[in-house]
Amino acid sequence: MSLKKEHNHKTVLLFLFITLLINTLGFGIIIPVKPQLIMDITGETLANTASWAGYIMLGYALARFLFGPMLASLSGVYGRRSILLLTIAASGIDFLIMGVAQNIEMLFIARIFSGIFGATFATINLCVTDISSKEKRAVNFSVISSALGFGLMIGPSIGGLIGDYFGTRAPLFFASGLSGINLLLGYFFLTETLKKKVKKKIIWSNLTPFGVLKILKVSSMPIQLFYAFFFIQLAFHSFTATWTYFTISKFNWSFSDIGLSLMMVGGVNVIVQGGLSRFLIPKLGECKSIILGGGVMISSFLAYAFANHGWMIYVIAIFGGLGGLIMPSLQSIMSGKLPLNQQGELMGAISSSNGVSMIIGPLLMTQIFSFFTKNTSILYFPGAPFLLSAFFVSIALFLIIRVFVQDVKNKYHFRKKNLKFIKSTK
Repeated sequence: MSLKKEHNHKTVLLFLFITLLINTLGFGIIIPVKPQLIMDITGETLANTASWAGYIMLGYALARFLFGPMLASLSGVYGRRSILLLTIAASGIDFLIMGVAQNIEMLFIARIFSGIFGATFATINLCVTDISSKEKRAVNFSVISSALGFGLMIGPSIGGLIGDYFGTRAPLFFASGLSGINLLLGYFFLTETLKKKVKKKIIWSNLTPFGVLKILKVSSMPIQLFYAFFFIQLAFHSFTATWTYFTISKFNWSFSDIGLSLMMVGGVNVIVQGGLSRFLIPKLGECKSIILGGGVMISSFLAYAFANHGWMIYVIAIFGGLGGLIMPSLQSIMSGKLPLNQQGELMGAISSSNGVSMIIGPLLMTQIFSFFTKNTSILYFPGAPFLLSAFFVSIALFLIIRVFVQDVKNKYHFRKKNLKFIKSTK
């Protein structure tokens, strides 16, 4: 690779990191003010506000599930750059509409609009695939993914400060402004990463979530890897949906305690995915990284479920950071098993998978938490969602190991067949 080309790839990777960071910051920034925003608009109580928030999240998740694969797949036809800039612009418009919303319908429109164009992460992953060699693919995925942890680590604290000093809607305008800056940076500095646009007839039925899954089933990638990816995504919702309720119920934590714990989890994630993974994944290899990451993740979920003291959470968070090795390694293997013209379908399927997990996961985890913490419950067990998450990751690891074993068998039979052929020709 020439020095100029390598420099361009580093510039693109930096922009992709910044884009995902800003995207995640925007999500984190609005978390502290969203309940008050809905209360101001509807005039409802906090309990009813939570119900409205659930419906709004469902609308976003459904829109993302239905339209996510379409944009990711179209990036192979129209280019990654144009689709990524479109999703960044849509994110800014979403925050702006929420900032000026005067009724609940406008909030629904904003979130559904964001869900329709919510293919930022999938398109970023495609760009990473385009510019990465086989040796650096997993490491680059990990570096990009660290932006998620960093954004979620500092986003809520920024949003809380802005909301306290400048009002409930100020963080939304701030997030919209960040998206605008990101759009300008992309327009001037992002170059097209797709070497050759795919010249093929667009079959719209193939761009639906079910159409994409149908394509993957007949591709060279074992579909079990995709199912494993989904189960891991589903497991993460024990954090996103029940962490606050779990820590209050189990340890009677204050909001600052909860914020500190989330900062700790996010910080460890940044260190592992942005730093340690760059050395561990190349040294261990993708297969061993997946097994190590999966084993640590299962152990961490079990430890969270049965933790009896608040200080244990911080110890588990430090140890559990190594679980972050599994996703970039798995994604790299999945990407490596498909040709260039099917990368869009893969990322579209991953986007849809995330959408389905967002539809199922939060509802499932909160209902399980509620069932085991009610006064009428036979067994008080607020850690039940984490136990379920450990089960989901166990299923995922089982599916992945099955694929690894089958690959070893295939290589063995191929080598055996070649030896027979060589002997027969002598």
